[in-house]
Amino acid sequence: MTNKLTDYKECSSIDDCLSEQTCHADSELNKNVCYCIHEATKADRDGKCTTGDISVPGLEDDVIPIHNIPKNVHGLVPDTNNETMSTSHGSKNQTNPTPLSTPHISDIDSTVLLQIFIPITVALLLLFLVAIIIVKRSKACNRKSKRNDKVIRNSEDVQLLDRMNFVNKNPTYFFSERGEKDPKKIPINNIPYDKVTLQDIVGEGAFGQVYRGQNFAENDAGEYVAIKILKDGVSNEVKEDFEREVDIMSAFDHENILKLIGIIQRGPTETPYMVFEYMVHGDLADLLRRNDPAMRSSDRDITLEKTDLIDIATQIANGMTYLTSKHFVHRDLATRNCLVGEGFVVKISDFGMARDVYTCDYYRIGGSRMLPVRWMSPESMKYGRFTTESDIWAFGVVLWEIFSYGRQPYYGHSNEEVVRFLDEGIMLQRPDECPSTIYHIMLGCWKKNPKERIPYQKIHKHLVDFSKEILRNVHHHRPILNSESEP
Repeated sequence: MTNKLTDYKECSSIDDCLSEQTCHADSELNKNVCYCIHEATKADRDGKCTTGDISVPGLEDDVIPIHNIPKNVHGLVPDTNNETMSTSHGSKNQTNPTPLSTPHISDIDSTVLLQIFIPITVALLLLFLVAIIIVKRSKACNRKSKRNDKVIRNSEDVQLLDRMNFVNKNPTYFFSERGEKDPKKIPINNIPYDKVTLQDIVGEGAFGQVYRGQNFAENDAGEYVAIKILKDGVSNEVKEDFEREVDIMSAFDHENILKLIGIIQRGPTETPYMVFEYMVHGDLADLLRRNDPAMRSSDRDITLEKTDLIDIATQIANGMTYLTSKHFVHRDLATRNCLVGEGFVVKISDFGMARDVYTCDYYRIGGSRMLPVRWMSPESMKYGRFTTESDIWAFGVVLWEIFSYGRQPYYGHSNEEVVRFLDEGIMLQRPDECPSTIYHIMLGCWKKNPKERIPYQKIHKHLVDFSKEILRNVHHHRPILNSESEP
């Protein structure tokens, strides 16, 4: 029988053992033997590891888990040289072989890594592609609608839409959201080309001219008319706007809306001429300025009394009431876009030329279209929202123009300052000699909440009632038009 003590390979240090073995003190044999780490058994005399039951007593439970390595194995504390150890149960000077070496943590299986990495990569790639598609579609929609939501800020941090291409297109009239989608088609009178003569230019803009002429189609004496003609070489967009104006203007039939008499069709491929009734006194803004008490001259041909101013305001309110009933929004209501005929008859119009003649009344933003910021409501300024209520705001400014004799709203201030005033709720002040009743109507038009603004029907009624009161008091010699009088 083999001596049990010699069945195992003795060692004095780990150098006497083979790889993946360690030198361990065996209490049963009372000597150091090589110990196989993976098999948890003592090596035989040849240093070979066996899978038998040859094991170090008490060490079967000392196998160190690969992924949970304790710092202290059964009281064995390695020294700094990793060659000797001290046991907590023995003498401090006792020298022992090094403890069991901890095996290296195996690498994570590459398949597991791929299973984690590939789905995450694919998900991120899909999210990136979706983001690109959304951005491209958003840009395409912006180009299609011709609206750019980019804003500019002036020194006072006031926001204003940079591009509102739908503003100031010719014509300024358009259907409100509550109204019909298209005007009712009304037969348009075609005037023979040889029945109209052109005389002199009464207005000119970037895209066309307005002539005074005579129409001999109805009678041999001829009636004076205004003829709007596009210039050669204009874009197709301008031509489409011009033709759309023909359709829209032909739908109007009211005493305070400029009447389209007919068109002159020159050829199947050429843009027609528009023929309007002629208003002898021109635009209201110019007429008011000629009658400014501070600028009056003794040789002026027309004198406007204060009763005339109220009558003019009443007529404009009447015309806007009609447009509202037809679900039309003007978007550029101002005295420059109102024409005055014989007997001070006032008619709302838009030849599309006013913004070229009255350039100081418009504000060009970022190279885009010119905006009438001094007549625009806060919601139109900030959000590009044009409604009947925004027209009511503009009517309040028109009232201010009338009773200040055509002065520019917020005169003396830059357009950027006007934008800030609107944002801060700073309103136009009451003009000199303006009746308080009229100024109260202005304030009613300038309510911050659009729904709280006075509707045109009530505005017209207030003006009619005030006009009647004036006529009654004229006979009693009461100075109701004095600026200090109260309603």
